[in-house]
Amino acid sequence: MSFPAEKKQKKGYGQTNNNVPIINIPEDLTHISHLDSVFSTVTFIPLETKDECLISHIFTVKIVDSLIYINNNRQQLLVFGMDGKFKYQIGAKGEGPQEFLEINDFIINKNNIELLDFKKIQTYSLTGKHLDSKHFDLLNDTTYCNAEHFCHSPLGGYYFWGGTSGPNNYNTGQTRYMMYHVDDKLNIIKGYFPIEHGTGTVHNRFISYKDTIIIDPYLKEYNIYQIDNKGEIIPRYFFNFGKNAYTEKLLVNRHKDRPETYTDFSQYVLNCEDFHETEKWLHLSFSCNNKSYSALFNKNAQKCYLLSAANLLLKKDELRFWGAYEVYQDQLVFPIDASWMQIELDRISPEYINKLNIGHFKNMDEFNNPILVFYKLKE
Repeated sequence: MSFPAEKKQKKGYGQTNNNVPIINIPEDLTHISHLDSVFSTVTFIPLETKDECLISHIFTVKIVDSLIYINNNRQQLLVFGMDGKFKYQIGAKGEGPQEFLEINDFIINKNNIELLDFKKIQTYSLTGKHLDSKHFDLLNDTTYCNAEHFCHSPLGGYYFWGGTSGPNNYNTGQTRYMMYHVDDKLNIIKGYFPIEHGTGTVHNRFISYKDTIIIDPYLKEYNIYQIDNKGEIIPRYFFNFGKNAYTEKLLVNRHKDRPETYTDFSQYVLNCEDFHETEKWLHLSFSCNNKSYSALFNKNAQKCYLLSAANLLLKKDELRFWGAYEVYQDQLVFPIDASWMQIELDRISPEYINKLNIGHFKNMDEFNNPILVFYKLKE
């Protein structure tokens, strides 16, 4: 993977390596592209609504081997077919030895599913039979790793992303890290990314692409990091937001003898999330001036397009783009509420409704389960 030399620029704010490809994001965020500039088709899969699989909010969606895995707001791991029909549930919430207290993250392997619980990894078969439990406790004065996301390490064991919700003081003499490599027995081997401030929240902290693991960016981080098959962690891309970036040090004042100070961060791009990569495209969501945007970068054309669900100038022949939780083949996937679809049907033209073949959604109950929207990226 390499970009033409002439596209590389001088090292900028927050950039850690001059050899990293730079993705320039337009500073003028009013120039929003039409949906057709990026996507060729849009298709929809409504998730079946039944008492045993009710969903009001989706935290995570992963699609593997033509099955859709949903972590919903009721702490259920639900499995649907590509037709949207509900199939079964993996595990159950509870305090029993084969149950989980919460679903922080999950990994779908060839023969099983690993679920990251509080201080525990539960392993189930692909059909939901409990296979194994691994316990760990990294919540102590030395580490304080409250694992929120995890993935397998190419060096063995796992990477845990611990977040920063626990420490009362970030400036203790003990260095704590956002990410830890743990061995198969869940003992810490090494820490990465020293904690200096909060990290923000994401839907998927670790994304697999070819033979690399990509780390979704944390708060005030404009580099996209990757973990290669040898366990080396290096920047993969640098997103240049220009004047919209926050270039000062992000301070966290958590001292009893020092008053809190506040900065209006809304005018800056401070938090990026939902990075995804395909053969020809990159996707990244961000917020600025209290509006949400998606940057879509065409690797071949070396061009960046901006889309925004908050765009007030959406065309009658343009479906709103809300973002991306998942990539399936060459499509970006996002769940929308059934009520959102009703709003779109009232906004777009009858001709466009016919083109998308979504007129039948007018009769859908707005309290039904969400609809998965598949945006196919252009060649």
